[in-house]
Amino acid sequence: MSVDYLLKNGLVIVEGAPTRKAVALHLGKIEGIYSPGSEPPAQQVIDCEDLYILPGAIDIHVHLRDLNNSDKEDFETGTRAAAAGGVTTVVDMPNSNPPTLDRDSLAEKVDSAKEKRFVNVGFYSGIQRNTSDFDAQIVPDILGFKVYPHSPIIKDTSYNQKRIRACLKLSEEHDIPLLLHPETGGKRSAPKTLDAFLMQHTCESEEDSIQQFLAAQSEIGGRLHICHVSCASSVRTIEKHRAEDLLTAEVAPHHLFLAGGDFTHPDGASKMLPPLRSPYDNKALQKALHQCVIDCVASDHAPHTEQEKRATFLEASSGIPGLETTVPLMLTEVLEGRLSWVEYLRCCCSAPAHILKLGSKGVLAKGYDADICIVKKEESVICGAFFNSKAKVTPFEGRRVLATPVMTLVGGDLVYNYGQFLIGPGVAGRVPVRKT
Repeated sequence: MSVDYLLKNGLVIVEGAPTRKAVALHLGKIEGIYSPGSEPPAQQVIDCEDLYILPGAIDIHVHLRDLNNSDKEDFETGTRAAAAGGVTTVVDMPNSNPPTLDRDSLAEKVDSAKEKRFVNVGFYSGIQRNTSDFDAQIVPDILGFKVYPHSPIIKDTSYNQKRIRACLKLSEEHDIPLLLHPETGGKRSAPKTLDAFLMQHTCESEEDSIQQFLAAQSEIGGRLHICHVSCASSVRTIEKHRAEDLLTAEVAPHHLFLAGGDFTHPDGASKMLPPLRSPYDNKALQKALHQCVIDCVASDHAPHTEQEKRATFLEASSGIPGLETTVPLMLTEVLEGRLSWVEYLRCCCSAPAHILKLGSKGVLAKGYDADICIVKKEESVICGAFFNSKAKVTPFEGRRVLATPVMTLVGGDLVYNYGQFLIGPGVAGRVPVRKT
């Protein structure tokens, strides 16, 4: 039998080490992995000499904007950025304009993504003020719920224990995770100084929010996922309550590798929520990732216009692009010996798939989806001007990396090849991604 693609002479991670292999793809799946000389015939052969063949990264925390915020990003530019960054599946957050709260708002996003996407796109839903209004018919098309206690999608929604328990009850009933932006709520005046901004978004607030949801979970059940953990104190709380299928957590690359003191903050280039913390927190997060206290890495890709990011720090919008930097940054950790190959494959590929129950993704093995990232080991620097995302301002500007995604295949289709997109929008990938 002739397969569709043969990725030949590449380096596949076998028992934790790069090993020369060939990967055969057929009908959108991985048909097999072969030693040199035993490969099947193929319609197309791609020579991957000296290149790493890896499962595509799965980013479970992105804001793709679109609809009324298309000036910041849309499904075409956002998923092009994903493909160029070696990310083959993204999951879109619901705090958009309009927010994703019901069947109609979800359908509007799905329809737009189907026309524009270059990779697989999944979705989360917010939760209405009255949880009994939730339309269970959308459950097959979402991968989880997302809540923002500090800034609710529906204004004036209070996240007291009654509300928290009701949200976790939905998670329990429908067997999908409740994703938490861990920060306590309350009315706040606009900060007038950097210190005032930081005092509004403290580690104490992050940890308190996690504690509140854990207390409710102990009564109600449900699956709780903590987004963008940024503090050492939060790590300790998560470690104490660690439960692989019931309590999971993610960390963003900027909280792993950047500290607030690294920047003079003349503008909003390094402004995000949660804010950058201390070198002590960086080290605690890195250790937690090694120890599986934190399950995975997610970019929290949150694009804004250059004008919004170049404003003074206090006036600037919070959030940075991350889809094109996560894989190079994390693979640099591997190539410089601070992270093992097994750890990379877990935190960027298999663990995100496990959390959202994407059973056919995240692993380079026979029978899995042919979502693949091919990477070249080479030294370069991050330059936001070259991003495919509409968002070009990054706090990683000028940072040295040692890995470049050069080819990306989604569902067996070669989407991205050395800076060129070989197919148009709306061809590769699935929308919406569903759990299996």
